[in-house]
Amino acid sequence: MRSDHKLNWTRKPALVIIGLVIIFFTIVTMLGVGDNKESEDAISKVESKTATKKSEDNKISDLSLYFACKPKIQEQLANPKSFDPSALSVKYNFVGNQHIIGFDFYAKNGFGGEVMQQGVCSFDVEGNILEYGVV
Repeated sequence: MRSDHKLNWTRKPALVIIGLVIIFFTIVTMLGVGDNKESEDAISKVESKTATKKSEDNKISDLSLYFACKPKIQEQLANPKSFDPSALSVKYNFVGNQHIIGFDFYAKNGFGGEVMQQGVCSFDVEGNILEYGVV
């Protein structure tokens, strides 16, 4: 039984070289991952301890501050129902024992035009709102 199918031997060395390169990079990557795994674990432990300490110190989440501030800002708007958080970019700071949160939003002004505005609220250490306003 004779087959008319012929292999293109000129392509075969290129495939072998590509295969060897893939095997080489796989081995190097596997060896490198083992070394980095220990350092990544150590970094992750330090980061989680730092994050835990920070959250224990402040005990207030950025999200809870936003949801406490949002209704206060909305009631100051000319059209409170026009509040649109699609431009939302929340900025958080902790300065002088006060949590300060600011966020951008769209809302209609007194003339009915939609404009971007910024709301800012400050909270004490327990999370009680001190001051708020539209900038």
